[in-house]
Amino acid sequence: MTPRVLLLAAGHGRRAGGPKAWQERGGKPMLAAQLEFLLTMLPPSKITVSIQEPWLERCLALSPDVRWVPVNPDASPLASLIALIRAGRVERSFVYHVDMPIFDAAVFGKLAELQCDAVPSFKNKRGHPVLLTVPTLLDILRLNPAADRLDEYLGRRGIEDVPVESDLILKNENEPIEVNRP
Repeated sequence: MTPRVLLLAAGHGRRAGGPKAWQERGGKPMLAAQLEFLLTMLPPSKITVSIQEPWLERCLALSPDVRWVPVNPDASPLASLIALIRAGRVERSFVYHVDMPIFDAAVFGKLAELQCDAVPSFKNKRGHPVLLTVPTLLDILRLNPAADRLDEYLGRRGIEDVPVESDLILKNENEPIEVNRP
């Protein structure tokens, strides 16, 4: 079974000068670029995205069949992830942020072959997306989003490193650029 994608995209993007979901890269908002890529690999029913409530209409225009989950943008990323997990059937899932342009289907394919928690690595550096199993996702639902951190939890849990040939797994778009506000 193909894993689903849980994409975190609801942040304010304070360090980046505005919401990263709507920052333009290559002539389109990051969120639109993510969807365009993901839809080459998955049906929209396998994509769940956290967004801010005021963005819902704009997001539905991008894809009415993706599951859009309005969350509190002031809450922690863990709170958004918990909302995404609860928004659908719990199944193996890729988890990452909208500002991580991992547009390499081979990375997703290599991880999807595994039946364990896994993270890609390039030259011994871990990147994204992380692939989480059902037991791990269910365990995450028991974490306290106000006090716990996903990276610390996963560090204690142990995740298999999967060497890949793409340095895209290390990329994170944090620089302030033009924001196309919703």
